[in-house]
Amino acid sequence: MSNGNEDREVILANFQTITGIDDIAIALSTLEQFNWDIDTAIVATVSEDPSPSPTVSSCEINTTFKVDWKGREYTFSLNVAEATVGTLKENLSSRVGVPKENFTIIGFPTMTVQTDHKTLQQMGVSQDCRLVMVETPNQVNRGQSSSSMGNSRYRFKMNVEGLEYELVFPANNYVRQVKSYVESTYNIPASQQRWEGWPPGTSDSLELRDLVLETPFHRLKVVRRQESSRISIGTTPSEDEFMDDDVLESPECSSSVAPAKRPLMTVGKSAEENVMQFLQVFEERYGSIHPSFHIGTLKSALTAAFNVPADLKRPLIVFLHSDKALAGHLFCSQVICSESIAGYIDQHFVMWAYDLTEKRLQQQVLTECQAIFGLSGRKQVEMYVPDKLPLMIVITKVQSAPQVFAVFQGDISPDLLMAQLIDAVENYNQTRSIEKAAELEQEQRNRLRELQEQEYLDSLQRDREKDEMKKIEEKEKQLKEETEEAKLSSFEDLVPPEPDAGIPSSDLTFKLPSGDRINRKFTHDTQLKVVAYFIGSKGFPPSGFKLVQNFPKRQFDEDEMQLTLEDLGLTRREILYVEERD
Repeated sequence: MSNGNEDREVILANFQTITGIDDIAIALSTLEQFNWDIDTAIVATVSEDPSPSPTVSSCEINTTFKVDWKGREYTFSLNVAEATVGTLKENLSSRVGVPKENFTIIGFPTMTVQTDHKTLQQMGVSQDCRLVMVETPNQVNRGQSSSSMGNSRYRFKMNVEGLEYELVFPANNYVRQVKSYVESTYNIPASQQRWEGWPPGTSDSLELRDLVLETPFHRLKVVRRQESSRISIGTTPSEDEFMDDDVLESPECSSSVAPAKRPLMTVGKSAEENVMQFLQVFEERYGSIHPSFHIGTLKSALTAAFNVPADLKRPLIVFLHSDKALAGHLFCSQVICSESIAGYIDQHFVMWAYDLTEKRLQQQVLTECQAIFGLSGRKQVEMYVPDKLPLMIVITKVQSAPQVFAVFQGDISPDLLMAQLIDAVENYNQTRSIEKAAELEQEQRNRLRELQEQEYLDSLQRDREKDEMKKIEEKEKQLKEETEEAKLSSFEDLVPPEPDAGIPSSDLTFKLPSGDRINRKFTHDTQLKVVAYFIGSKGFPPSGFKLVQNFPKRQFDEDEMQLTLEDLGLTRREILYVEERD
């Protein structure tokens, strides 16, 4: 753990001791408000006037504001001059079904310390204000030492084979979990751990809050036991040695100590196989309540987050873990496995996780980051690997290129992480709304262009069809003309020449449908059908036209076609009308 983190642990412990604030979430929030300046934070805490502001009338109109819990908004309308933080917590508890001891409220506009007796007006609540309800570790109600009552975490100065570390464990952790942590982090199997400093009567089945531990730090020492150093029959170990050996080697403890821890990932496996292994081992260690991890490569996680319609896009969280990182265990068990944080991440993010315990795995991730984000992206991640893990990197993608929006390290508190995640989602949603509008505009332009292109293609098709139809019509016309010409030619062949002068003949005048007139002489013995052939040779075939005489009114029928002009009495000058058949 870095010196900065060590200093903060000491500041936090001293602040709680001086102010008497047992709620770690409130203590952390207060110190962060004052940038970890303990003197300013203490003065602000102990000097605040708890009495309600006298300037506000108790009959003031209610103020409407919202509280966010697991992505759902709850609306309240309260008189902020009279209602207190405690009142709001009671109302929230009854509405969401969570005991008020198990959550805190963040997002108050003022830089004042939150206590249940403060009025909402003192906390800066105003119209349309938005607060966030954040889950906190369960408050401890038991323990054998009054100094540890109410603590939700315990701090240890732990000497591990000559090196001293400051570690923090939840009060509801079992002793065996501490030993399992030492086993996985410092590679000392539980069966080979030799401890000094545990209170008398300690066993692996006890929770830390069941022990009498010193505050603000409890000192422990652990070394690797060599096989040759085990206590032989007939020796008389010291009280501490006997107690620690009993803890490690009693039948009860031997069945409860965790087996050798499986690695989260294995060198040589594919990205998909390693992520599946990460998920399985993670659940073995920390349980089933955790954010959903994307199964696949970092590239496929980016696709799942951003290569979707604008209203389905979500920011990507890249979670980088290392079993060698001191904060890794607590960050996993107490932060990202918090039900509220896990639920919020699942609702608003895509999360991809990778283990960087092994150096080759570190190089794989750095290479993939360079392929996706370029050399600058690799260097940005390289700043934190491997000494500043665990790490949560929030990736957003605006218009074209993915970019790093925020980086959260493992020493962040649950409530601050929740607030930062909410801020990331709000900022991303604002950006996404602009992108959605741009996408909608682009879609409209695309649809208009497609419509114009389709209209153009339809117009070309219509023109082609017209051309084809015109060609067909021209061919049909040509064929018809050729046919007519052939018919006319055939009709002309059937009509004898006009008789010479002096030969008795009928002088016929044909009045055509167009009004034109045609004169022609025929011998008296010419059949009427020959006259019809003559008219046909002029473009009026017998199949479509008929001959009519007006004086007397007479229409020549088909059965008269074989008669001669003399038979029909048409031996003088006659006028015949050519009419279209019905």
